[in-house]
Amino acid sequence: MLILLNRLAVGGPAINTLSVAAILCNRFDILLVAGEPLADEQPADFLLEQYKGFEVKKIKSLQRSVLPLKDLQSFVQLKKIIKTFQPQIVHTHGAKPGVLGRIAAWQCNVPVVVHTFHGHVFHSYFSRFFSKQIIRIEQLLARISTAIIAINEKLQHELMHQYRIAAAEKVQLIRLGINTEQFADPDLEKRKRFRNEFSIAETDFVIGIVGRLVPVKQHRLFIETAELLLQNKGITKTLRFFIIGDGAENEMLMNTLQKKNISYTQSGHVFNTSASFVFTSWRNDMDAVYAGLDLVMLTSLNEGTPVSVMEAMAAGKAVVSTNAGGIAEMIVEGQTGSIAEGADALSRAVLKLIENNELRKEMGRNASANAALHFSKQAETDRLCSLYNQLLQQKTASETEF
Repeated sequence: MLILLNRLAVGGPAINTLSVAAILCNRFDILLVAGEPLADEQPADFLLEQYKGFEVKKIKSLQRSVLPLKDLQSFVQLKKIIKTFQPQIVHTHGAKPGVLGRIAAWQCNVPVVVHTFHGHVFHSYFSRFFSKQIIRIEQLLARISTAIIAINEKLQHELMHQYRIAAAEKVQLIRLGINTEQFADPDLEKRKRFRNEFSIAETDFVIGIVGRLVPVKQHRLFIETAELLLQNKGITKTLRFFIIGDGAENEMLMNTLQKKNISYTQSGHVFNTSASFVFTSWRNDMDAVYAGLDLVMLTSLNEGTPVSVMEAMAAGKAVVSTNAGGIAEMIVEGQTGSIAEGADALSRAVLKLIENNELRKEMGRNASANAALHFSKQAETDRLCSLYNQLLQQKTASETEF
């Protein structure tokens, strides 16, 4: 089986794909092909030390942006790899691999071609005209796909009914899974380590957001929410806001804070221990990060199934989020977190958890139990194996008929 990933960069798709490949390699001979991370992304090569058992090839010309010459180079190279490896299954992840990979697999007569939508770019990314063209392209690509995977029910509904990407029988629902056990912190050592690193007092209340610093993640909404909370004179606790990640909007977000006269500091620079905002850039110890936070937020316009929310819940943290993607299928309102829209509503939801420690801790316990029950990595890989075998059997049966 050949797995094609957009790029080996820190983020949900890479972590999920590599962790799945490490389990599937016990049942399949796997070659993972990936592009290079963007300049503002952290390479995820360190994950290859954690997840092993499969071969890896990189295509340097495979990048996120539409670059006709490099895309052609990637396509030609990908076809050569497919012809050499001769996979029975090609499984693509991400928009660019989904285009180049599925066409290459189709031209090379690969028996089974599968594509996973970890989200979509049908809105909130591009102009309405360009979004319509993307939808049309995806509808055409679905015709040469053996199966399409949606990672949550909302996404499945959108692919089948709202955007009419493919017929219902072709769109399979397979939820993402994570290793929930790695986010446990029974002796609080991870929490102490993270908070000591950033000079956080145990009485400080720390709110974090995790992800790429790009427009669709709406970090400015996170800042607007924080501003309302910092202006609330009724809050007696010291509030600290952590932005974990990096990206194109890093400088813009710092400028926004500066204009609002909100103090900020950066990890790796001259560190201001009293700053309200901390930019950590990318971290490799996300289990310690979540342990050190008191509350996790997500402010995205568009999501699939955000891994940051899954990890936060596994770490026993309540989550306050916008209603993006599959969030409503993850957060049980009032039990594991809250869903709200706009800075006012988000700040009220956060304030409730700042003021009520017992409620927040109860939500955290519920979140951890919910994650253990629903975010199983084994369930995800078992479902994938079942689908692969089913599709291969169907292909063999159809060929036998002729």
